[in-house]
Amino acid sequence: MESVTFRVKEVHGGFSEAAGMIYVDGDDLVLEVETKLLSLFRRPPKVYRFELVDLDAVRYKKGFRHDRLTLRTRPLDAIADVPGVSEGELCLLVARKDRDALDRLLDRLDLWRAD
Repeated sequence: MESVTFRVKEVHGGFSEAAGMIYVDGDDLVLEVETKLLSLFRRPPKVYRFELVDLDAVRYKKGFRHDRLTLRTRPLDAIADVPGVSEGELCLLVARKDRDALDRLLDRLDLWRAD
């Protein structure tokens, strides 16, 4: 199971940040997310699962300091509870050092969609 660490800025109107891991587990895409309120108070990590068939769009953009992975699901409420979701999309920031792991995760998603 290949996991990729990420962070999400702009959570709760900018008062919080989130960080976690994303990975594929069978037919599910799993997000484990921990939020920090005002960069001081940590909340226990939560696990969010949704089926890969619910993925509507996956966009990937390489950047100088970090890469952006944007996920959108077909029923918008599939990821509505994940911290940082805006208008049915979740934008994950992935550190440049984790680019290889992200490429492998995206390859798994492409292989899954081809089936």
